[in-house]
Amino acid sequence: MSTKVLFAEAIALPLSERVVLAQALWQSIDAGHVDVSEKEALREAIRTDGELESGAVTGRTHGDVMQAARKAIGCA
Repeated sequence: MSTKVLFAEAIALPLSERVVLAQALWQSIDAGHVDVSEKEALREAIRTDGELESGAVTGRTHGDVMQAARKAIGCA
């Protein structure tokens, strides 16, 4: 089944079933990630914010990030 067909069928589900499906999909994605402590995540956020504020790095738009993600997984 193609992604387009699957999406069309999923989007036609009632809201409550779409929520359950979305949660299950997100959990399956999240399962492969290493947990980091809240302290580590906060330290990384502060570091990244400092880089953005200083101009050492430039941010990307949500659209740019999503396009890059789709390309990386072969969906673009």
